[in-house]
Amino acid sequence: MEDNPGAVVAAIVLAVLMLFGFMLMDRCSSPRKPLGEAPDVGISVLMQAPYESLGSLRELRGQAVVIEFWATWCDKCRETIPHMNKLRETFRGRPVVFISATREPRAVIEPFLREHPISGWIAIDEDRRLESAFRVRGLPDVFVIDPQGRIRIRIGPSFLYQSDIERALSAREKKKTVQ
Repeated sequence: MEDNPGAVVAAIVLAVLMLFGFMLMDRCSSPRKPLGEAPDVGISVLMQAPYESLGSLRELRGQAVVIEFWATWCDKCRETIPHMNKLRETFRGRPVVFISATREPRAVIEPFLREHPISGWIAIDEDRRLESAFRVRGLPDVFVIDPQGRIRIRIGPSFLYQSDIERALSAREKKKTVQ
């Protein structure tokens, strides 16, 4: 294959297409089992929310919760703000709470939000309690929690779709019909 650069390129293209196909098959398969219970952790500082803080994520039971971990210095995080804002708008008036959590201080976040508006709640996680509880290893990182408090999906925000959130909401509806 070394003598034929076209064969090398074709092999790489084939490998990429196969990888994409496997990823797509996984997304189109039957609904995933929950990844486990969401950590029972509080949020000490909230901005753009009806509360200044949250004693525990359990207080949001009965609603789907989308928690996005991000930072102002993260290029990928800034790129996905319009996508996440569009999802927030799509679910306006429905039982879904969007929380964008950052470890940066309010003094950094407030000027950033004037230039790059984020329409959901902003969690200031300077002590990294929330980040640690969710075992965040890199930014951005998104968790979708169903109304019963189970993590339904962990994914990058660019790959978060309306259907992922709808599936989390439907977990509540299925639970109701079973009782």
